[in-house]
Amino acid sequence: MWINNIGNPNKKKGLAAWIRRKFGQEPVLLDSVKTKNVVSLLSNRLSNNGYFGSRVTYEVKEEKERMVRVIYRAQVSAPYRIKEIIWPSGDSISEASKAMAATQKTSLIKVGQVYNLDNLIAERTRIDGELKNQGFFYFGPDVIIFKADSMRHDRTINLYVQLKPETPARAKRAYRLNDISIFTDYQVGYENPPKTPPVEIQGYKYFPNELTLKAKRMLPSVFLMPDSLYTRRDHALTLSRLMGLGTFQYVDLKFFEVDAEPNLLNAEMRLTPVVNQSLRAEAEFTSNNNSFVGPGINLNYRHRNLGRGAELFVLSLSANQLTQVGGNKKDEQKAGTETNTANSALNSFSVGLTADLYVPRIISPIKGLRNVRSEFVPKTRFRLGANYMNRVGFFQMTGYNASYSYIWKPKATITHELTPINLQYTNLANVSTEFQTRLDTSAYLRQSFQSQFILGGIYNFNYNDQARSDLRNHFYFNANLDASGNLFSLVNKSGTIFNQAYSQYTRVDLDTRYYLKLTKGSMVAMRLLTGVGFTYGNSQTLPYVKQFFIGGPNSLRAFRSRAVGPGNYQDTSATSFFDQTGDIRFEANVEYRVDLFPYVKGALFVDAGNIWLSREIKDEKTGRPEKPGGKFAANRFFEQLAVGAGPGIRIDAQVIVLRFDVGFPLRIPALQPEDLLPNQEPFPKPSRKPILNIAIGYPF
Repeated sequence: MWINNIGNPNKKKGLAAWIRRKFGQEPVLLDSVKTKNVVSLLSNRLSNNGYFGSRVTYEVKEEKERMVRVIYRAQVSAPYRIKEIIWPSGDSISEASKAMAATQKTSLIKVGQVYNLDNLIAERTRIDGELKNQGFFYFGPDVIIFKADSMRHDRTINLYVQLKPETPARAKRAYRLNDISIFTDYQVGYENPPKTPPVEIQGYKYFPNELTLKAKRMLPSVFLMPDSLYTRRDHALTLSRLMGLGTFQYVDLKFFEVDAEPNLLNAEMRLTPVVNQSLRAEAEFTSNNNSFVGPGINLNYRHRNLGRGAELFVLSLSANQLTQVGGNKKDEQKAGTETNTANSALNSFSVGLTADLYVPRIISPIKGLRNVRSEFVPKTRFRLGANYMNRVGFFQMTGYNASYSYIWKPKATITHELTPINLQYTNLANVSTEFQTRLDTSAYLRQSFQSQFILGGIYNFNYNDQARSDLRNHFYFNANLDASGNLFSLVNKSGTIFNQAYSQYTRVDLDTRYYLKLTKGSMVAMRLLTGVGFTYGNSQTLPYVKQFFIGGPNSLRAFRSRAVGPGNYQDTSATSFFDQTGDIRFEANVEYRVDLFPYVKGALFVDAGNIWLSREIKDEKTGRPEKPGGKFAANRFFEQLAVGAGPGIRIDAQVIVLRFDVGFPLRIPALQPEDLLPNQEPFPKPSRKPILNIAIGYPF
């Protein structure tokens, strides 16, 4: 409360006013009615936790002028414990009472427990859930009553579990499903019966026909079956799976009692379809940390029911052009690494086309995988893609890829993605004289950029509990295993396919995050990124598209993207196009986030990490290492970590987050160990300056 007295209380603006609003608490007027209500509330809470007969009193003490202290005292005796639990029994009890008594083995209340009202509420919910899965459609937790008999002196109670006398008859009986009608073209508010008769398929009445959605593609997502016992489990599973198809805007399940048969229900599935086709265009302006800016465009076409089987077809086209407008362009020109482009800005143009087809089932010869019983729709994805990149004055690169994947979620927090076949081909063309000279003198660069095939598979595991509102802290973990050329090399010993080399490698990378909530408006976010790639057979380096890099707005924010490493290697002659990459990565990030004002959040962060080479590649002419200091060595691990820190501001408008982070280099691995200060030469001056990162979304 003393914080509320900081500064002038009449001023509504300024730092003192913000501190008062954020951390202060205004004094409260003494009210005898509210004081008595607190006494009643405390007595009630004690009784709810088994402390029956407790006595609560209060006393008002005057502290100083116009200030009082209220003291509450409770005389609490030993709590009451449950001595016996009596469930319904006998031949004359209702069907629901018998079913309720049969669930007592999984009861949440046990003999010897302290009486607790919250446990009884949870027990009612448990009983309701179990009976709903046994056909008791109209049953509810409100019809259950607990009677406590405490007429004894040993502070124990007998607990009777019963149904209320006024429980409706339909809540006491189990129901089976009779007719199930499926309306695949239902319009909200349209209650008139369809004019055309239904098509009977596998016992379901299918309205109006299969022109909207093929029954054989939709029925695997329907777990309620005619002439079966109603269960809430199948009810919820059906709702979730039908919505997960992506074909319906609304899914409504209605149940009606059959007049002539009191234990039967008719069901109607009212499905309102979405608009099948959509086209979206986005214009963007990109600003990278390596001083490249430029416009871009993204086109996205979607068809949500391509073959009348809830297949999702996505065609994506993206294009952008980047131009270097600042940064180290002048330094590069002075270094003599450019001739044709020495008097003009560096340019990069890229375009990509990707076609994805998502089929809402597992297409596999293994029958057990075809329809996993989960609330989430399993999917098979087929992908074709092509991309073209032109780095003006250096080279052109084209790439093609084809893959098919299985995607399934056994639960809300876990996602598996298995890509048994992943084919990629990259081809380098129209190489400039300057870049060819660099390739000729660098075996590492030449092997990274050589035209090659990637023939392999990928497995990805993801755990994410951030959607769970019942958890205070949250955990995220992603593991990715990428392997190429292993199986193919067993049947092809030449190391080539169609006269082109194919890559042989195994790449593993892990992403671990933990979000620690401190207060309602503050938290600490932590991330650890690790990765390693192994090459063997006919490969000496990872393909360029598979190599690790570090730095940038979502990585080490005090360093430009791809400007750190490997190790403490420093390439003073490289242009911005010759990215610094490696096959080992380590990165750790810690960020404190706090709410400052509505829609405005602040942050303080520390980033550390680097990349390394797993093997040393030597210059073919001199025999010296091409990247001295770039090979990983355990005894130099810590001294080669790049470290940066800084503050950040985020404009969080819920639908979009605009982020401004300023990173200050604290430790620069390219310096010698005795010169690890940001103001020391010989590290280039531009790299010692703080870097402003402007990005969309949180870094992790």
